[in-house]
Amino acid sequence: MWGNMSTLYLDRKNLTVKLDGGAMALYEEGEKRGTVPLTLLERMVVRGNINVESRLLCEMGKRKIDVIFLSARHSYESAMAFSHSHNDVRRRLSQYQSYWNETQRLMLATELVAAKCAKQSQYLKRALTLRPDKRRQLFKGVKVLQNIIGQLDSSMAIDRLRGLEGSAAAHYFSAYQALFAAKLGFNKRQRRPPPDPVNACLSLGYTLLHFEAATVCRQVGLEPFLGFYHEPAFGRESLACDLIEPLRPRLDEWVWRLFRDKQLDSAHFFSENQRCLLNKAGRKIFYAQYELFCHPLRRLLRLQGYRLAQFYLQSAEADFK
Repeated sequence: MWGNMSTLYLDRKNLTVKLDGGAMALYEEGEKRGTVPLTLLERMVVRGNINVESRLLCEMGKRKIDVIFLSARHSYESAMAFSHSHNDVRRRLSQYQSYWNETQRLMLATELVAAKCAKQSQYLKRALTLRPDKRRQLFKGVKVLQNIIGQLDSSMAIDRLRGLEGSAAAHYFSAYQALFAAKLGFNKRQRRPPPDPVNACLSLGYTLLHFEAATVCRQVGLEPFLGFYHEPAFGRESLACDLIEPLRPRLDEWVWRLFRDKQLDSAHFFSENQRCLLNKAGRKIFYAQYELFCHPLRRLLRLQGYRLAQFYLQSAEADFK
């Protein structure tokens, strides 16, 4: 069990969690190990084989404490509970209306891709000052990204925009992978399954960041399954995917720092069925550092969510005039 004043991580085998008055009681093999006051919590991350009492889940729901359940073996598999919605249904109605406005969607999508590419370029420029030995790969990545940014235009077709974003990502990760030690085996971005320590950290980090974005969508009154860049797909929270795109380069840089500063190394990972996973010691470090990294991003995500909700509302009002 790890956590701070607002987030609790439960990651221990055969743990049982029950409601105990206004607190959460933790039991291991039938023996009480401690309690956590629910008033301190905003969210809880549960990983692996942990039993959570239904009464506790109900109480957490009443208190609007968000929960994410992570698979012990698949960092990209998760389920969420208690991401509570804003009461103003007009926000969702205006979001649905905006979805059918192709001009608005392209404008938002172009701004998103431009912001993501700009963050990728800025990160590679910072890396250049720290890794002059990788100047060739990093400079090439920056040059390609700047060229793609110059081509972005809200009048282009969405498929063309996605093509440019995909090309930017390919060149960006070609430069990014050069920053890591060869012994880590990070040669490309691969999600399912992650074959090396860097991909394992990226996948887990993106999953947690997606949870933050999906929670924000509901908090500000927007439908997380209806995005403006990612197309609707069964079971995919496309708007949450949209919101985290410009933040991915920040998480990429954070993962690099974890390895650069030797907070994580190959000893914190193990392989199972061609899948690389963090071990218990590695997860403890990862979760603690993620909380420090993500704290300011939560505020930024909320701000972005509220701005988007206001944009939808104002656009809908203008259409009715």
